[in-house]
Amino acid sequence: MIFFGKKEKSIRESINSILNAISEILESVDQLFELVFNEEWNRAKELVDFIRAKESEADRIRRNAETELYSGAFLPNMRGDLLGLIESIDRITNRAESLADMLFLQRVTIPVNIRKHLLEQFSKSKETFEMLKIACEGFFEDFDAIRAQIIEVENKEHEEDAIERKLIERLFSSDIPLSNKLQLNELVRFIGDIADLSEDVSDRLEIIIMKRRM
Repeated sequence: MIFFGKKEKSIRESINSILNAISEILESVDQLFELVFNEEWNRAKELVDFIRAKESEADRIRRNAETELYSGAFLPNMRGDLLGLIESIDRITNRAESLADMLFLQRVTIPVNIRKHLLEQFSKSKETFEMLKIACEGFFEDFDAIRAQIIEVENKEHEEDAIERKLIERLFSSDIPLSNKLQLNELVRFIGDIADLSEDVSDRLEIIIMKRRM
């Protein structure tokens, strides 16, 4: 359990707000895939505008939280860890927005035969983040209770990684043009980054817990 004063509660609320924003962004990206498949670009633009607004909101919350930390929230030996945690969470936000931008701005052509596999990969990346979200939300309550979530983040990331490898193999063994293969390979990597960055945050959580117990 971590001691909470007014500033500490504000930091906790800020982290939860950023996590909720990421969940909304990822849900929107999920919808965006279907619009891209069907080339519904006007509706896709509306969704991408929403995603960008959510990213900006999360960025504003992050900056405010960092300011509060620098102004004295939490003990000094905890501030650096929380700053690093917030920054690593922010990388997920940025990558999710970049994924949405890539789908929309590059008008990515996604062959029908890999769409199901691409959605499976994205779903697993999203699951990895949602397990991380549970771990982060429980972090300020009970270190022991979130251990299972941290392990589950790792398991989900490994599952995503296996899907990613098979998808890349399927992609490069297909007969689509090389330029399209390279573009889709980048898309697959972006999706995988959501899971990878989520695992990075869970690793930070684990390190913070270990340090608090020393």
